[in-house]
This record gives sequence, C-alpha cells and structure tokens, in this order.
Amino acid sequence: MEITGMTAPSLLLDTGRAVQQPVWENHVHLERVRSELSELPALVGADEIRTLRTLLSTVAQGRATIIQAGDCAEDPQESTPVHVARKVALLNILAGALRMKTHRPVLRVGRIGGQYAKPRSKPTEMVGGVELASFRGHLVNGPQPHPVHRRANPDRMLAGYWAANRVMGHLGWRVPSSLSVIEPPVWTSHEALLLDYEVPQLRRDGENRMVLTSTHWPWIGDRTRHLDGPHVELFSRIANPVACKVGPSMTAEDLLALCEKLDPQRESGRLTLIARLGAAAVRSTLPELVAAVRDSGHPVIWLCDPLHANTVSTDSGYKTRHVQTAIDEVRGFRAALEEAGVHAGGLHLEATPDDVVECVFDSSQNDEVGQRYSTLCDPRLNTAQATEVVSAW
Repeated sequence: MEITGMTAPSLLLDTGRAVQQPVWENHVHLERVRSELSELPALVGADEIRTLRTLLSTVAQGRATIIQAGDCAEDPQESTPVHVARKVALLNILAGALRMKTHRPVLRVGRIGGQYAKPRSKPTEMVGGVELASFRGHLVNGPQPHPVHRRANPDRMLAGYWAANRVMGHLGWRVPSSLSVIEPPVWTSHEALLLDYEVPQLRRDGENRMVLTSTHWPWIGDRTRHLDGPHVELFSRIANPVACKVGPSMTAEDLLALCEKLDPQRESGRLTLIARLGAAAVRSTLPELVAAVRDSGHPVIWLCDPLHANTVSTDSGYKTRHVQTAIDEVRGFRAALEEAGVHAGGLHLEATPDDVVECVFDSSQNDEVGQRYSTLCDPRLNTAQATEVVSAW
C-alpha cells in the first residue's frame, strides 16, 4: 500500500514536554536533520504493518506465541550481513525452543533495526573523575568516555536511519514477495524513545492513517509511559501495533487509562503489555493488573520481560543478571496469567549471539562477570543462557 509523506504534528515535536530526551546544542542543525529524515523513504511498509497486526491478533487469541529478543542497545556498525545473520540465527534457536514448549507457531521479533536510543537513570556520569553526559545510544552520542563523543550530535540520527535501512535489507524486507512466503522475515521492533528521530518518520498510508515507518512494532518504555506525555500521544495516533512496558510502579488504574488511550476500540493485536516486574514481585503484583485489563475487555497480549527488573551489581562494579532469577520471573508470570485465565503471549529478552559473560546463573558465579563483557548498556544473555530461560516457559 502506498505511503506518502506528511508534516509532523507540532504537539509531537514538543520535546520540552518529553522525558529522556537529549539536550541538542545546535537547533538549526537539528531542524535540518529532522527535515531530511522526513523526506527519506519509509523503512517499513503499510502492508507489512497491517500483516503484523493480523499475526499479533492470532497471538492475542492464544493460537501463537512471540519471541522478541536482541541487543539492549544496538551498534550501527553491526548492520552487516554477517552480524544480522547471526542475530537471526539466535532468534531461530529461541523460536525453536519456544515452539517445543508451546506446540504453537512462534512469531520472531528482533530488537533490531532501530534500537539505537536508550533511557538513562542519570543525565551524567563520573568517569575517571570527569563528569560526562551519559551515553544515550548511538542515535544521540558515542559510548567513548570523552566529552567530544558524549556530545549530542543530530547527524547520528541520519547514520542510525541508514544503518536501520541496511538491516531491513539484510533481513529480507526489500524483497517484493517477502510477505507471500511461508514464513516472513524477522519483524523489527525498538523502543520509540527519541522523538526527534521517530516523529519525522511518520507517514500516511493509502487509507490516510498515520503510520510510524521507523519500525514494524514500536514500544514505550516504563520511564516514558506517562499518560499525558508525547510518547503515549504519538502511539495513540499511529496504526502500528504498539507495546508498553509495565513496571513495578504501575497501578491498575494507570494501566487501564493507558489501555483506553492506546486501544480505545479494543482491537485484537493492537496493544501488547510487556511485564517487567521482578521475580520477587511478579506473583504479588501481576495478578491484579492482568485481572483489571481482562475485565475491561481490552484484548491485549501479555509478554514477560524477566530481565529489566532483576539487574544487580557485582562487587567489582559490573551490572549483571542471574539466569535463575529470570527463570523464576518467567514461572511467576506464567502462573499469574494461568490463574487469571489469560493467554501468556511470549517472552521479551535482551540477548546476543556473541559468546559473552554479562549474565551468570546465580550469585555464586558473580566473579565470572566481566570476562567477556561488551554490551553498550545493560547485560545480555548469551545464546545458551537465553535458551535456558526460554526452556523454562
């Protein structure tokens, strides 16, 4: 279906109302980059978005499950055919493990082709006695601990677009028949955090609906899910399927208000909720939230993110996650959904095909963390660890 350009609503570009946005020094330069992004070809097509919504509807109905996995923060340099193929291979392994557990079709979704921006708990950090701007992902600044690299540079958004464009091609989305084959390519997803990157990529489809063309399936993070914020406003206007992280501070009242804002028509496949509550809290917190959404009539998909609320630090200062704790949260999630009579939709994981030791099985192995530690942000499961978590489904 044809996609045409559009002028972004000024409300959505009001980043002064948004949290977790960078401070750009040169606003003339920023406007030039925004304008260029708005004129570039769409990264995803309206037909693809519509097909994904149909597939997600089958998940909402309990006839399929989802594995959504990939890097915490993508590196644009890993947009080569070899890097993309290795990430797809990881997804295939995890999808196979999940299919063996569920005996249902598995939808493969990557944290890929745009996961280049990250929220941070603090705007700055101390490195070697020097206060630097926090690394916010390659769309904003560089990870190198130097003031020049940590300066927010709008040109990075253009570099991110072209890296995502290459990833889309390597995944197979540039092949005209990609939606007619037995199994479509891996679907793309990322946190639509950086509004200066996302909003210029809004387009109109052939039915005059607004679509976000930076990815097939965007999500809102737990830090930016404010009901009156521009991230939620953006998601309420687009025809893409959308997702939202659900953290420990979420109340049933707030969650129902979000569901009403993001899924007012109660459409199957429209809204996914990604629970990231922590192994210690999932059994006490999740049942009330699931029951409230169920009783409201919103046909949402529930995914389990068993990593984000279970991050700890080792004595040597490395952030890590324990596989056993992740497994405990998966099991608690499954139990809560089963008790509520609601289908458990699948898993959302930060994982890499690289042979890293960023996560370990439990605290007895904390001394091993850091032996092979290459993440740009939070610790990721390696292939064996991710397979172990999936196998606990």
